[in-house]
Amino acid sequence: MNRAVLFLFFVLAGCNRGEAVKAIIQIDPALKASCVVLEVRTPEGELRTESAPLLRPEDQVLELAVFRKDLPADVQLQARALWGGATCEDSRFYNGRGEPVAVHFEPGTQDVHLTLSPPSAAEDEDRDGFVAAELRGADCDDKEARRQPQAQEVCDASDDLNCNGQRGCEDATCSGKTCSRAPTSLVFTSSELTTIAGQCSAQVTVERRESDGKPSFAGFPTPITLASTFGPGVTFHSDPGCTSSPPSSISSGKSSVTFFVRSTTVGQGPLSASSSAVAQQATLTHTLRPGPVTKFAFTSPNATVQAGDCSAVSLEWRDAFDNPAPVTLSSLNLSLTPTPANAEEAALYQDAACTQVLNTSTLPPAATLSFYFRGTRATTFTLAAKLNGTSLQSQATRLVKPLPAARLTLSPTTGQSMYAGQCSSPVNIRITDPYNNLSALPAGQLLSLSTTQEASFEVFWGPGCDPSKKLGTNFDPQGTTEGSMSFRIKTGGSVELKLSGAPVGEARQTHTIVPVVRRGSCQIEEGAKEKSCLISSTTNTSVAVTPSRSFLVFQATTNNDQPVNSFVRCSFSTNNTILCKRNGTTGPANINWQVVERLQGLSVQHFPDFECATSTTRLPTAVDLASSFVLFSSSQDGEVVDNNDFPSVRLSGAGNNINLNAFLFQDCNSNQVFSLQVVQFTGSQVQRDITGAMPSNSGLLTVGNLPSAELSRSIVLSTWQVSTNGQDIYKRMTRGEIDSANTTRLLFHRGAGTAITTGDIPQISWERITFPPGTLVQTHPLTANDGAASTNATLATPVDATRTLLLTNSQAGGQGAGETSFATNDILGTATGRLSLNGNQLSVTRDAPNGTTSWTAYAIQFEP
Repeated sequence: MNRAVLFLFFVLAGCNRGEAVKAIIQIDPALKASCVVLEVRTPEGELRTESAPLLRPEDQVLELAVFRKDLPADVQLQARALWGGATCEDSRFYNGRGEPVAVHFEPGTQDVHLTLSPPSAAEDEDRDGFVAAELRGADCDDKEARRQPQAQEVCDASDDLNCNGQRGCEDATCSGKTCSRAPTSLVFTSSELTTIAGQCSAQVTVERRESDGKPSFAGFPTPITLASTFGPGVTFHSDPGCTSSPPSSISSGKSSVTFFVRSTTVGQGPLSASSSAVAQQATLTHTLRPGPVTKFAFTSPNATVQAGDCSAVSLEWRDAFDNPAPVTLSSLNLSLTPTPANAEEAALYQDAACTQVLNTSTLPPAATLSFYFRGTRATTFTLAAKLNGTSLQSQATRLVKPLPAARLTLSPTTGQSMYAGQCSSPVNIRITDPYNNLSALPAGQLLSLSTTQEASFEVFWGPGCDPSKKLGTNFDPQGTTEGSMSFRIKTGGSVELKLSGAPVGEARQTHTIVPVVRRGSCQIEEGAKEKSCLISSTTNTSVAVTPSRSFLVFQATTNNDQPVNSFVRCSFSTNNTILCKRNGTTGPANINWQVVERLQGLSVQHFPDFECATSTTRLPTAVDLASSFVLFSSSQDGEVVDNNDFPSVRLSGAGNNINLNAFLFQDCNSNQVFSLQVVQFTGSQVQRDITGAMPSNSGLLTVGNLPSAELSRSIVLSTWQVSTNGQDIYKRMTRGEIDSANTTRLLFHRGAGTAITTGDIPQISWERITFPPGTLVQTHPLTANDGAASTNATLATPVDATRTLLLTNSQAGGQGAGETSFATNDILGTATGRLSLNGNQLSVTRDAPNGTTSWTAYAIQFEP
């Protein structure tokens, strides 16, 4: 602010000192002001300079000179009123401002008139003539006109009406005889308070006092606020029953007030009494003790623990407000629900290592009781404590969670007996922790399925072998901890199914699988006419064959030239046996047999003793000719292989009238009996016919114009008639096959390379069988040279021996005949062989290694 400009009283009229203004300030007599200040401002309102405070003149007119000097040519003059002491040097308060007047300095002196009036309502709300303290005025309460600097003070100290900050005897306007002193502090008359939880306390007195420590009996009330650090559990009251509201003030003329306190939470902390009217509050040490005991409770929280963990448990007495009460516990009964089967499953222990089981019948008396819980069974255990002889009880829980998965089990532990391809009964899978609690594998952890012996199998989630739930050999259980699976095993025998995973080890079940193909061998000994062969094998099983869904294939070989000894027939018998017969007793007859059984898809009618003389019989149960074929063997008397030894066998008829025919070229031999099986194989396709005579000058007969055959699923079976006799067996043995170069043709051979000059085969009855999809047929022409008892071939595709059938096309001596070049004698055994499988080696063995013999051998692997 520029103080260079001088403000002077004009004492000489017309004084001219350059550019100057004479400011004439007219003061309203109603204005409450002791001093005046003149301000010089720019037209924009910026303060440039002001005068010193000047005493208000008695005539209410104040004249001042304002010299321009370095002021701008245009300014504003404005007067401001001040309220204060008599000399303007005391504390001053703003108390009004006049309207600004614009001035333009010119050479010489000019008069400017200003007016200073009382403050406006905007600055003096209660219109007592004083500006509010908030606006730098002297009015301490601009809401009430009675409280202002010129008010008469109340000397009882109840108020400060004249706004000087002093009350009662402290204010110089009050005499010592008529004034009172204001209270300056609150105090409690006692230093501490002890109460019982839930009970109303003893009387507490809070007193107001003057600055010299004497009780204050001021003639006005002092408001008080009671508080406690105990929180919301504390209440204050005016009555000893703690039912009323607390006091809110110390009444006029009294020095104190009493109250009572009630709390429910034990502890120690200060009570306080404070007032907006005094500076110093009162404090009192408050101690709250527990109330009478009404219950006991677990102080350890409910917890979730891992199986096998040891966790602390504690109990204590409490009052009605859950405050611990130092009372001795005794005669407690502790129990766990569900009741553990044993201590390993869950128990209470007295030590932190959970090695010493707690004896709950000898618990020592105590205010608190500490012990430990350990459980291995994953469940929620409820620990109940009950005071014997009372209704007092409390409960806590421990949720036992399983450990990470560590074990895998399959149940039942024993395996099942079932047929190959049969859907198993459900097998339950459990993935558990070391304590047998269900526990899921980590996400993405796979389980692996395998078998020993190596077997063909399929596994499914759930029962019933649902194809939509088929599992791979490696699969993700996806959080499953317990469930069932079902399976099909195609490989017969004792099969161990193994389920394993890296963190859980492995589980195994051994199952007995009845094979699709059971095989074995036996012998009709020298001097015997028959042999009962037990149906069993190293891959199985004492499970009895069900003939109605089973058929028998066999090969019988001898080294005898008489039909009475070399022609053998076999059929199912009692006690799970195969009965093989011949009419003679000379030399042994070696037999390889195979039984094919399917749980579904096979329907077999057996004619074990079909009399030759019958020749034709109607089937008791009609069959579908398009999916049926015939298996044949015979026994008879006779010393020479000739025209009454070989029948052509076929099915004929339609609808429900299906006939089984077996026709010889000549009359039946003596004691000639056939064993026949009519096999209906669901899903198969069978074409059949009878050929004309084989050429007399050729060893080949061709049958053409058939539908194309699928070699990987097809075979041909044949029987034939013979019209001649003699010591030249090569003329009377045939071998058929499907032409691999043209599958619409069948080829029938005889002689095995020996020239044919006679017509010995008047007809051949054949059936071309195409098995259902899934069947694998591997055809191998096998040839044993003169002097060789056996020959073999390697199968191109490995097969499962327990579901693979071996046979040849030609049915004589069972299903093991072929063509031969032997011309010296009529030994049937030169052209019949026994088939066997060793790994992937298909072999044929004959008992009479004479001449060259060729067989059309089939290895047929079935789908169960």
